[in-house]
Amino acid sequence: MTTKEKLFEAALDLFSEKGFAATSVDEIAESIGIKGPNLYKYYKGKDALFEDLATKNEEAYLENMQFINDAAAKIDSAEALKAFSLRQIRTTMTVDKIRKMRKLCNNEQFRSIIVRNKLTERELTQPRDQYALIFSNMMKSGLLPECDPALLALEYASPVTLFIRKCDREPENLEPIMKEVEEYIDFFISTHFIKK
Repeated sequence: MTTKEKLFEAALDLFSEKGFAATSVDEIAESIGIKGPNLYKYYKGKDALFEDLATKNEEAYLENMQFINDAAAKIDSAEALKAFSLRQIRTTMTVDKIRKMRKLCNNEQFRSIIVRNKLTERELTQPRDQYALIFSNMMKSGLLPECDPALLALEYASPVTLFIRKCDREPENLEPIMKEVEEYIDFFISTHFIKK
């Protein structure tokens, strides 16, 4: 791992634990065994490092979303929806880098309009749009009754966001939380689907 990559990882760790404002350049540098001024060989400062974190996270997110959207297009049953959702939710809850970035964005949304907008996109807009497309296709196939697919998607995805937040606060309770998520998905399917 290069020094720049180590700085990147250290910044993600420290920013997600302590917040951007409470983390100093010296702390980031010292955590990888270099002096604070050496950080400036790689970044113009803490803001530039934060921007690099946000940019690289966005690139990884978009790449992952393309994969997810490709998989979502193939969902053709309640069982497939459940399997897709559980896999996506477990990944969101357990991949360390995703968890740290979510925590960082949650803390920094009040400082940065860019972060605030990205958080809204990831927690509200993207899940709504993704599941609206899935539900719209399922309505055309007769699996779901005709209704507003975007509103149905909000009904489906919003509680999941709460479960993800709960897991962020209580990572030691991952399995019980995943059981709650599965129970919720089963409830949603049993109350909304015409054909399973």
